[in-house]
Amino acid sequence: MRNFSLLLVLFIYSSSLFSQYEAEEEGLYSRSRPGVMWFYSGLKPFEEGKLRKYDRLIFDLVYNDWYGDKDYFDSPPSSIGFNAALMFDVILTKANTMSFGWGIAYSHFSNRSQVKFSRDLVNNTTLISDYLPGFEPKSTKFGANYIEIPLELRFRTKGYKHFKFMIGGKIGYQLNAFSKETFRIDGKRYSTKEYNFADSNPLRYGATVRIGIRNWAIYGAYYFSPLFTDSGSADLTPISMGISVSLF
Repeated sequence: MRNFSLLLVLFIYSSSLFSQYEAEEEGLYSRSRPGVMWFYSGLKPFEEGKLRKYDRLIFDLVYNDWYGDKDYFDSPPSSIGFNAALMFDVILTKANTMSFGWGIAYSHFSNRSQVKFSRDLVNNTTLISDYLPGFEPKSTKFGANYIEIPLELRFRTKGYKHFKFMIGGKIGYQLNAFSKETFRIDGKRYSTKEYNFADSNPLRYGATVRIGIRNWAIYGAYYFSPLFTDSGSADLTPISMGISVSLF
């Protein structure tokens, strides 16, 4: 809820700025500011004649799912994660309709399916199973955190009210992974976490796409790297989809 509230505040602020500067469009070099710090390099405003750069600080609020041993869209709606990316926008055309984006990102994967993870430290495998009826926990979560390098080829129409389409991919390194169970016993909450999965995949890589208008977009990521590497382990590969906001 806190992530959703932050995006709502940013949306309201961005919309107010858009209405405040609803001046006549000047094409490529518009002075209108449709979003937070949209025309700023980080230290000072851009010079008038410079091409505007977009989508350099991006936040994604995403629904996390997986495929393999589990069906698509079988995860509960509360499986919400987020990404944050700081990127360079390298302009490739004079009309500013095509560019290349690259940078560094942080990603948190969160899935709340009622799945029990079991670590087999002898065979170095990770297994999943359903809970016995009547012994289900109050809530469960599988989480993983990554540092990633995103790459995007960006297409957009002219002007600050542009339509944009971005396609690319990213490769990341896993910082940690864990499973969490929360039980309610005699009115009290008890939580346990398990780390150090023996065959946890340290790498994550996949394809990404963004489609949107101005500083808002629909986001999707389809990964090709499973969560666990051993052939005897559970076959789970992540996918994500959600919304993006670009602050400048």
